[in-house]
Amino acid sequence: MKTFPYTSLHHYLDSVLKNNSNASRAEVKEAKREYWKLYYTHYRKLKRASRKEFTLGFYPKKLQQIHIKRGSKTVSRFLYEAINRDLKLEKDTVFDDEKLSEIHLRLMQLISLIEELLDTEELEDITKVLERLEVLETSFSHILNS
Repeated sequence: MKTFPYTSLHHYLDSVLKNNSNASRAEVKEAKREYWKLYYTHYRKLKRASRKEFTLGFYPKKLQQIHIKRGSKTVSRFLYEAINRDLKLEKDTVFDDEKLSEIHLRLMQLISLIEELLDTEELEDITKVLERLEVLETSFSHILNS
């Protein structure tokens, strides 16, 4: 990519107005406007060459989920952070099927023990624990079967 030919605004003004030592304020103002126009055009070309941009579209349901999760962040900031968070993960989250199966087995054993306790005594706390363990066991079953 070609470099910008002027090192500063003054360098540009010296080049453009060198034959016109008595330039009016309007001419200087126009020359400055022209310099910034050239500078930003060059800057944007460099930026586009080095940084790829994408346009994303979201259906209303997804957009609503984004708005809920983003909190006070802008949508752009939220998406940048989500992408950066994902890219920083060293490895994909992969479940170890053997360990999950072992945990699932232990959960089922715990549920059986609590059910035996319920047969001998009726306790409200044990019932609540059993219900939570069953929900957890169901979640593991879904993970293992998918």
